[in-house]
Amino acid sequence: MIIDEVTITVEAGAGGDGCLSFRREKYVPRGGPDGGNGGKGGDIFLESRTDVNTLVDFLYRPIYKAHHGGHGKGKNQHGKDAEAITIRVPIGTLVWNENQELVVDMKENGMKFLIAKGGRGGRGNTTFATSTQQAPRLAERGEPGEIKTLRLELRLLADVGIVGFPNAGKSTLLSRVTHAHPKIADYPFTTLEPQLGVVKLSENRSFVLADVPGLIDGASQGKGLGVRFLRHLERTKILLHLIDLSTLESYPELTKRIKTIQKELKQHSVKFQKIPQLIILTKTDSAANKEFPKWMNRLKTKKIKTMSVSAVTGQGLNQLLEETWSLLSETKKKEIAEKSLKPKKVVYETQIRFQVKKDDKLFYVTGTEIKKWVAMTNFGSRDALERFQKIMQRMGVVRELKNQGVSEGDTVVCDGQELTFRSEELGVENDF
Repeated sequence: MIIDEVTITVEAGAGGDGCLSFRREKYVPRGGPDGGNGGKGGDIFLESRTDVNTLVDFLYRPIYKAHHGGHGKGKNQHGKDAEAITIRVPIGTLVWNENQELVVDMKENGMKFLIAKGGRGGRGNTTFATSTQQAPRLAERGEPGEIKTLRLELRLLADVGIVGFPNAGKSTLLSRVTHAHPKIADYPFTTLEPQLGVVKLSENRSFVLADVPGLIDGASQGKGLGVRFLRHLERTKILLHLIDLSTLESYPELTKRIKTIQKELKQHSVKFQKIPQLIILTKTDSAANKEFPKWMNRLKTKKIKTMSVSAVTGQGLNQLLEETWSLLSETKKKEIAEKSLKPKKVVYETQIRFQVKKDDKLFYVTGTEIKKWVAMTNFGSRDALERFQKIMQRMGVVRELKNQGVSEGDTVVCDGQELTFRSEELGVENDF
């Protein structure tokens, strides 16, 4: 059975630690700092590939971790950068984050996207040497890599989709006009998962046709199988709505079936209202009522595009494919025209650098940047602590703490690290 939705965790590599080292060689006075920088942590990329068809591999391997960068060493030796990891996904995979926000749509072959960024390597003390501080006892720790929980959702890429009640002749039609071999039987729900086939009309004229399990009344509330796979048809340009004539006795029955399927499509997604449809009356060779040509005329007077076919005898199949190609070409031209006229929106998001919250006598400082600087600071080093204090002052953290009434000796928790507030600076508790 096709696996079209999974949850995975990706963890990019952390950067290597910078080295705190001084050159100590005989007959070399004042050797100075020679600590190298840490290497960069490994990135994690997603890449859409044609040789991957489902998400089944992610069921057995839901966690992906990249290697950490190498640590810096003395004699100005820099740590090695870790290699990136590339995760292959099927074309048409949607990637959602923990907040159910769409991160990327992997809809093109060979598309590559950086999904988790590796941390940068910490700087060694050689980097911090200046004319006024020639022997810095300061080195950074490596920056942590990004950790994300992602939901991968596969939506097949097809130009034309087939919908209808069970046993409407969807699989038979797919098998007659493509080289696909779906299961065909005279009982409902023979199709248990989406099926794809390529229709080739002539040179440079072909399209992908998709068939999903049949819909029934109440499918949007969980009945049947089809609604589970309808998302695979949301990308299609055209829908072929098949209706079985062998079980229809009257025109009201026909309109009722059309309305039922339309209702289920609408309740699943409003996107289906914008997709052009062709009503296809199937099994004309065994129609229960031979008055269906009159029914077609009545539908056409309502501007509903209608055709009739028999997949068994082949009657009407060529006309159906030509009409589908014509409608598909017209739809694609409209989309191209709309995209060229539609201006691109540039959205600027305000980033909150940090947040300060007071709880009783404790002050909590959180934020992405705060987390980064806490992770990269060696709080056992006085020089590193002083640098952290200066960073907090430049970011405005100290000013915000004062605005919220911080006093001498109060405890300030920066992303889990307890510090003591002292006038213009933060200090490690019980250290000064």
